[in-house]
Amino acid sequence: MLFSVRFIFLRTNDPMFRRDFLLTTLAVAAPAAAFAQDINWRLSCDVLVVGAGGAGLAAAVRASELDAEVILIEQNVHLGGNTLISGGFLGVVDPIRQAPLGITDSEERHFQDIWNNGDKIADPTLVRKLVHEAPRMLSWLEAKGVKFQDEVIDIYGPHFPRCHKPIFPNGTAYVRALTGALMQRKVNVLTETKAIELVQDDNGRVIGIKATSKQDEFFIRARKGVILAAGGFGANLKTVAAFDPRLKGLPSNCSSGSTGDMLFAARKIGASAVDLTEIQCLPGPISNKGIRVRFHNDVRRFVFVNDEGKRFVDERARRDELKEKILVQRNKSCYCIIDNDGLETLDLLVRRDAIRAAETGDAVKAPSLEELAFALNIPAESLIKTIEERNAEIASDKPQSRRFPIQKAPFWAARVGMRIHYTMGGLQINEKAQCLKEGKPIPGLFAAGEITGGIHGRNRIGGNGLADAFTFGMIAAENLVSES
Repeated sequence: MLFSVRFIFLRTNDPMFRRDFLLTTLAVAAPAAAFAQDINWRLSCDVLVVGAGGAGLAAAVRASELDAEVILIEQNVHLGGNTLISGGFLGVVDPIRQAPLGITDSEERHFQDIWNNGDKIADPTLVRKLVHEAPRMLSWLEAKGVKFQDEVIDIYGPHFPRCHKPIFPNGTAYVRALTGALMQRKVNVLTETKAIELVQDDNGRVIGIKATSKQDEFFIRARKGVILAAGGFGANLKTVAAFDPRLKGLPSNCSSGSTGDMLFAARKIGASAVDLTEIQCLPGPISNKGIRVRFHNDVRRFVFVNDEGKRFVDERARRDELKEKILVQRNKSCYCIIDNDGLETLDLLVRRDAIRAAETGDAVKAPSLEELAFALNIPAESLIKTIEERNAEIASDKPQSRRFPIQKAPFWAARVGMRIHYTMGGLQINEKAQCLKEGKPIPGLFAAGEITGGIHGRNRIGGNGLADAFTFGMIAAENLVSES
């Protein structure tokens, strides 16, 4: 078989160029286009979706609804990816739920929240597409059987109460509903199957992939094209540290499949990428050995304090600000504290983990603030003063985002540090979700979800990861099916 080699000259004095070199290394490209017709295709379909997280599930279901023959591949045993282990919050403008709560929202407000909190470096066309299509996506999910609570909340990092929470915990409601739709439509789903190369024809159109399973390597033909939904690179800690050395050694919240392999594969055929150095961290256990305690979902209910028992940041601040403030604390960590009323508002899995964590020492439960301070080895007077000041501050909150006092015993706390959570950079796409090469669409190649960039800028607001995944998964499927 013949191969084409693309040479890249590295300017070693340019640190940004060195980082980008990670994704454009000297590489053997996909099989030479002239020989694409000689490939022995084991499987064929109209639309091939790579990755079965939220974006991939949405893309596969939507393409099937439009009467395309679909194959969905997933490298892990289970479907769901990061969506399955997410908090499940979905940020969408929704007058039906917001208006009865006295919340006035709009697409423009949602756009400005994303645009301003991402420091205005995102692609405004993509942001507007997201906020405009997200309500349609919400209705589509509800039609699939996803049921949401009536309340919408302001989780940490979104700066507005528009986050929907499914009745089922974490992201299970989405994965269950979309997986059910796949089964109903008899979509061909291949688990433990990993895409390793994109294949193009002699016109540069992506016509399929080379894949590997436990048994062997083989090729899948996609008559219309391929949708990449394989996630970001948050579990690839070496790549993360190369782009942001301060994050070296931090654990990751991401699923094991978030390695960036298909991002690399798309780069090898010339796909453009944006914002690769923008990596989001969230609070969580300071190692991968402890139980994942999540007291910090609802910004109205918790407080962060340092080892002196003092509050050092407003919990409603931008997620990148939270990251910066926690990283300079001793051991790059702090305590997250809630009361029992706050715990009772969390979903069943989070409450179960809290109880387990209190037994293993990964969390602390105490009948009073004094005893909580003793157990955490922090000054009791300082902690009590911090909680009193925070509770007094609540009186000035706006009604639509009013916080709740921390006063109902028992009190709960967990030590949290920064964990890699989301890579905001990725493949450059247009509003049709087509992958771009030097500003022009690559025929037959679409992408959705965390593998893409250009939507969140420097800081992703809470609830927008899932909104992005589901919305652009739908958009990718609709445009690919209608393209040819």
